Amino acid sequence: MHVNRIRVMEHLAVDCCFSLTEVCEGLQQLLSLPDFAYDCENETEWSSVVDRGIEYNVSRPYKRGTLEEWDDSVPAGCSVAVTLTAFKDCPPGQDPEWDSTELVERVGQGLANLLEQTVYHHRTWLRPGENITREQVFQPK
Repeated sequence: MHVNRIRVMEHLAVDCCFSLTEVCEGLQQLLSLPDFAYDCENETEWSSVVDRGIEYNVSRPYKRGTLEEWDDSVPAGCSVAVTLTAFKDCPPGQDPEWDSTELVERVGQGLANLLEQTVYHHRTWLRPGENITREQVFQPK
């Protein structure tokens, strides 16, 4: 992925006992997404899919605390990270404000309801070295 193609990345995190496959299948059904592609390495397993100019990436490290080590804006105890990458060539009507409001709310609240866990929107990446710390919380309904 070329950084110059990225408009913004929204970072969410949650603590849950579900497997990566269960989280991704739930997200796929919730948002009517295509199939996720899965991969892994020594520290984490992840999955991603691109749909309508948005990449949905779900990462689940094998060891607790890894997410906080990688990103100090991740709330303590979270075991799953969800990154929403909006590309500059997103369909019309999907601007940065849409990314940070409608997209994040739909995914964050949807995951909270699906997993029956609190989901945190903790950071927005704008460009290398420029981030906005977020403190948005989605409670299951």
